[in-house]
Amino acid sequence: MFQFEFSPPRHAPIALQPYAPQGPRLSHRALLAWGEHCVECAPPACYQSCDLFEATPALKCRRFVDGVVPNHSAGHGAAAEIRFRKWAKLEAQGNAAMLSANVVDRYEAILTRLAQPVTRVGRLIWRASRQERWLTANEALHKKIARRIERTTAPALRPDVFVAEVTNPGDETISAILSVSVDKLRIRRSLSADQFPPPAFARLDFAPGFSAVEIDVAPMRAIFESGLPFNIAITPEDDAQAHLVFHRLDLGVSAPRAAAAPETSDAPRKPAKLVIFDLDNTLWRGVLLEGAVTPVGGLLDLFRALDSRGILLSVASKNAPDDAMRKLDELGLTEYLVYPQIGWGPKSDSVNRIVKAIDIGADTVMFVDDNPFERAEGMQAVAGVEALPETAIGDLASHPRLAGASTPEARARRRMYQEAIERDQTAAEYGDNYMDFLRSCDITVSIRADREEDFDRIVELVQRTNQLNFSGRKYSREDTAAILSDPARERHVIACTDRFGSYGTVGFALVHREPLDDGADELVIDDFMLSCRVQGKFVEQAMLGDIAKRGSRPVRSIRVNFHRTDRNKAAQTVLEKLGFVRDEESSTYRRDYAPGALDVNFMAIEHD
Repeated sequence: MFQFEFSPPRHAPIALQPYAPQGPRLSHRALLAWGEHCVECAPPACYQSCDLFEATPALKCRRFVDGVVPNHSAGHGAAAEIRFRKWAKLEAQGNAAMLSANVVDRYEAILTRLAQPVTRVGRLIWRASRQERWLTANEALHKKIARRIERTTAPALRPDVFVAEVTNPGDETISAILSVSVDKLRIRRSLSADQFPPPAFARLDFAPGFSAVEIDVAPMRAIFESGLPFNIAITPEDDAQAHLVFHRLDLGVSAPRAAAAPETSDAPRKPAKLVIFDLDNTLWRGVLLEGAVTPVGGLLDLFRALDSRGILLSVASKNAPDDAMRKLDELGLTEYLVYPQIGWGPKSDSVNRIVKAIDIGADTVMFVDDNPFERAEGMQAVAGVEALPETAIGDLASHPRLAGASTPEARARRRMYQEAIERDQTAAEYGDNYMDFLRSCDITVSIRADREEDFDRIVELVQRTNQLNFSGRKYSREDTAAILSDPARERHVIACTDRFGSYGTVGFALVHREPLDDGADELVIDDFMLSCRVQGKFVEQAMLGDIAKRGSRPVRSIRVNFHRTDRNKAAQTVLEKLGFVRDEESSTYRRDYAPGALDVNFMAIEHD
């Protein structure tokens, strides 16, 4: 839709060949009103100081020779014929709300019919009141309706293409720049450039005659999804004083488009270990970069409750990182977050980075966002994630997937991950010298008999450990209770700390000793479950070496009960690196042992 000039033009519209749309069919598109603008405009001060100023009937700066002139000669509605002057651009106030193409057609038809009457009435009121705002009544009507549509349309779809269909009546190709940028004048706060998603650009080449140009808008996506006001403009390259006729300028969604994945499922889900929140219009009402926001009620209490159950919390937001973190800190939420991801990239990438950094299954992750598009994209990009709307926040504390646990390790889980971040950062400073890093960590391993208060944590280990579950077995609470009450069983609980903090209780081992003919024993590891939090830190080696030293008789060999599953390849790799060899007859791994053979020289061992 174009903001046509209704004053008689100096140049008669040119004759055009019959036109019908030739670019891609759009299922949805934005309602945009394209009008005359200046690339160097700073109104109204520039009207007094600029040598190029020439007033339009609306008392704005004339940058098109005749304004936007309707040209009906090609049929299929009025095309917009424009003769660009120096510093001229064709611009529309951005609107990323995608409406059905048929609905937009109806809006445009109504607004086109109203344009000339609204313009005439505006001029009459101006003559009586001398209030210049009435001279732009038609433009104001377009913007008001577009803003209302954007505010009331759920953003379930985002544009994926920009289509321009243009006639170039000249003999040479005319190049132009399509630009999309945040409209800082419509943001009330004073912000620096690095707080906004960066502007995006694409080149448009219009050869002599008719051109249909299709632009992938992926580079502009951060702006569309930021929730910030933006402008979209077409500017002739090198300030060329071009003559072009625009038949179609559409921002929309290509058709056909696959339906978004359903957001809910009746299938039972695993308990959740991580909740990722959006910020704007989710944790708080409003858009942070546009001004004051209001936090959702009871937010701090919710974070405390989930954190105390061992549920990890994070954020994935399109926002200026420093501003968002300051606000989170002001609300007292920062200390509860692990791996927060704030920036202008795709939300799905942020969710994926958090899940990978924490190293948990995506099917134990919940993602809360007010935007249906973001929820659908997050579920598609990170399969298994459950996406919830912002309206679910009030019920999260009682959500059945967020019951969590009450063990000391659960209550300390967030702190352990925050310490892990510090470890990772320090490890990066050592580069390839990983062993030097481990030596610097002051690792201490505690290996002791189980106690009554260990029961819930041992149940967690025997039920949830996968990667370093050597036997591959899982035990019920009843089976675990029977094991722990059997005086004939040799049981060991493993805990670990280093200079960064405590890992908590990380392992459980069930062992026995079988006599050999030479008066020594073979140490048999019936079950061994070790948390992946300490994977790669040689804790399993230290445990095996320490337990081998404890018996009343010397140990000549160690045998580990190993059963391969689809998830414990890491345990098999550990055994093979430690020199264990598979015994095909017994389905175990075995190695000879001599005192000190499995000692870890940079690790301290404690016994209670």
